[in-house]
Amino acid sequence: MIEFGGENKECGQNAPWLVECKELIKEYPENDLLIKVEVGGGIVYEIEISDYIMHLTRNELYTSWDDYEVRKGRYFVIFEKSRLIDFYDNVVMHTVDYDWPGKGVHYGIYTEMLLIDVITTVPPIIRRVSDNEAR
Repeated sequence: MIEFGGENKECGQNAPWLVECKELIKEYPENDLLIKVEVGGGIVYEIEISDYIMHLTRNELYTSWDDYEVRKGRYFVIFEKSRLIDFYDNVVMHTVDYDWPGKGVHYGIYTEMLLIDVITTVPPIIRRVSDNEAR
């Protein structure tokens, strides 16, 4: 089973392919992301991120490694320190003690062509789904 912060050997040597990424709009202010990735051999995982605070999708061609950031994991990354967390602290309204909306955690999903960064206070749920359900 893949996990954020893990080695994720299920992916093999190549980054997973993004199958789908969509927002699930619920009652204000809660919004969810549903992300599906194929890790090889037709194996598809669904990642549900509830009540996210912010997210960003980047084309991998325009990104570079940043030694400033402290991350753990392969393809499904959790950050201890990142520029997006720094940005969050400057642009998202929150209380001084992070009582509201909470101290967000930065998760990264690195696919073959796109990088998806999410800040949320709720840990993502990852589940394996069949090919028929995913496409």
